[in-house]
Amino acid sequence: MGKQRKEAEILTQIAIKGIQNKKGKDITVIDFENVEGSLFEYYVICTANSPSHVDAITDSIDREIKIATGLNPKRVEGLQNCQWVLLDYFDVVIHVFLQQTREFYNIEAMWKDVKQTHIEDVE
Repeated sequence: MGKQRKEAEILTQIAIKGIQNKKGKDITVIDFENVEGSLFEYYVICTANSPSHVDAITDSIDREIKIATGLNPKRVEGLQNCQWVLLDYFDVVIHVFLQQTREFYNIEAMWKDVKQTHIEDVE
């Protein structure tokens, strides 16, 4: 495993911790390792119950990654309405969705032929 891949894996685990800290649900990790030409190593996707919950999860992910690695996201999209927030950490892109927004965009189905791991919800 290359250094870049290993760092992306660590970042993914830290993002999952940030999501679980705020009780984000239905976490799915999409692994782009064998996708030729992919710009990413991983997508991390989760569901929140309300716009304020989207915001809280986003803050938690950002804080956990900053504490552990010192990294800031390259960009953050969607904070205006908190229906779908995207945090771009170059090799790892994190999507925090409201349930109906996640169902509408159905990112998992777009990548159905790519390895996906579902993380059990933390109560």
